[in-house]
Amino acid sequence: MSIAKKITGQAGIYFAGTLFSVAIGFFFKIYISKELGADMLGVYALGMTVVAVLSVFLSLGLGNGLVRFISKYLAQKNYTQLHTYLRKTLGITLVMSIISASLFFLFPDFIANTLLNSPELTPYLSYFGILLIVNAIITLCDQTIRGLQEVRKSTLIGHFVRLPIKIAVAVGFITMGYQLEGYIWAEIIGAIVALGLFFWLIKKLLPKQMLKLSLKSTTKINKEERNFGNNMLLTNSVGLLQREGDKILLAIYLTTKDLGVYSIALTLTAFVPTILLSVNAIFTPIISQLHTENRMVELKKYYQASCKYIYVLTFPLIIFLIVYNQPILSVFGEEFKLGGQVLILLLIAQVINISTGSVGMMLNMTGLERVSRNNSIIVAVLSMTGYLLLIPKYGLIGIGIVKLLALSVQGIYAVSMLYTNQQIQPFSLSYLKMIVVYFVIALAYYYFGFGFLDNLRQPLWLFVALCTTYLIFTSLFLVFNTQEDKQFIKSLINRKGKNS
Repeated sequence: MSIAKKITGQAGIYFAGTLFSVAIGFFFKIYISKELGADMLGVYALGMTVVAVLSVFLSLGLGNGLVRFISKYLAQKNYTQLHTYLRKTLGITLVMSIISASLFFLFPDFIANTLLNSPELTPYLSYFGILLIVNAIITLCDQTIRGLQEVRKSTLIGHFVRLPIKIAVAVGFITMGYQLEGYIWAEIIGAIVALGLFFWLIKKLLPKQMLKLSLKSTTKINKEERNFGNNMLLTNSVGLLQREGDKILLAIYLTTKDLGVYSIALTLTAFVPTILLSVNAIFTPIISQLHTENRMVELKKYYQASCKYIYVLTFPLIIFLIVYNQPILSVFGEEFKLGGQVLILLLIAQVINISTGSVGMMLNMTGLERVSRNNSIIVAVLSMTGYLLLIPKYGLIGIGIVKLLALSVQGIYAVSMLYTNQQIQPFSLSYLKMIVVYFVIALAYYYFGFGFLDNLRQPLWLFVALCTTYLIFTSLFLVFNTQEDKQFIKSLINRKGKNS
């Protein structure tokens, strides 16, 4: 199978699973927001933020190397070092997660009241401690499966098993009156079921030549693995300030209701990079493979192509969410409409994020993890400084301004460093042409488009508006695409025809 077909095939399956999760999760989020309200939703968001903060340190950076080193060692048939890396990473993560989770049980009042100024979180911290352990191991499983380049199988478990179980259990518990406690337990139960299936899948996928993980390693973590882990630990630590610092400072300076409103804006924004994440899921280990084999011309070709198609397929969704932000937010409840302005700023920031495609993975998988680390440090310092200055004064709007500035700096620095070190940049001539065409049409769409739907709140009409938006931009892409694009699309159609 060619690399292009492998990327589009597995990324397509990942995208289908993600699309299923987005569709089901959207309506489930509406249900949860109406049942729990902004305050309880804010408590849940804060608890998950604490879990995310601690999760960064649990594998000491080694978990982030699973995709890179599994692909590398499989290509080299180095099954001994592969066994060592997997076993050591799992052992470290288990010990660190258990120690971290114990803090939730031993010091809930100190964490909730003193550190976070949110006493509403206190009775739920022990549940988040359980979730911390389970999610830590699931993250390792996901990275391992990605390194084995079998994303489609993990997609079935993550999207078509875990999510439905979580939703069914949550609805049952909430109906019985357990409210937020039931919602958290549903998250835990769904995660435990998925974890069992992940273990079964990994056992089937690992090469038979490798020792069983229950057996003691015959080698040690080598210098390259340690250096990569240290760099990624530092990168993730400072990046944590950028990703989660906004929620923590929101809880300190504002209210859990504000955090609940912000969490819905983040939920909608999280849909945007779905295609980017789908491509990353399979493209990341391929980057490592091509770089290991010194096939840099091919790597540049696939990277530029993926950037263009990610942008083409994602930009219409961003425009739809910007134009119809108020009717979309009102679906969750009138109190969530307060997040309209910050949502627009977050969406504009996402335009910058998706336009450079898998640039972060390109840095990490081609030996430039130190550059990625430095980028994260710069952006984290910039973000935290911005949050401290702007959140007390401007609230949610301040967060949106900081996010936009931070992603701009991050993208420009990453692209410039990738070009300087590898002579690879994301913007081909055909891609730049599509950016200009899409931008011009977006302005026309915003000012002269479908304003008559502004006051409609029914999900059905919003879905019609979404389909219309994609129809307009897709038609333009088909008009202005290149001969190379036509050949690529034709090859995919022929492949599907042969497989049917």
